Amino acid sequence: MEAKYGNVRVDNEVLASIAAIAARKVPGVHRIFTSFVGGIIQWIKRTGDAGIKVVIGEDEVNFELRVVIDYGINIPEVTYQIQKAIKEEVERISGLKVGNVDVIVHGIHFPKKETEGEEKND
Repeated sequence: MEAKYGNVRVDNEVLASIAAIAARKVPGVHRIFTSFVGGIIQWIKRTGDAGIKVVIGEDEVNFELRVVIDYGINIPEVTYQIQKAIKEEVERISGLKVGNVDVIVHGIHFPKKETEGEEKND
């Protein structure tokens, strides 16, 4: 990105953080999946962007992320909403054009069954 007074570059970690926040806001997303090493890095750095791959090209930025979704959620719909949310947020906040947002459903989160006699508190 060229500015009137010099160049501006948005770090990959910033873009990954924006994408992670946008993805987590989508109903049905349980969490963003990270590898074991990514989980350690996430714990040490206290960031939620581990597990999101960011590739900045000539005129666009691309993302790849793995998600765990809640059981019963329509997979094509939730992945479309993740792609849309990331594209809109990154473009709005950074001013960069988003190319591809590749979403890989890595798992399904099954809710814990309540034990007999235990009532659900809302």
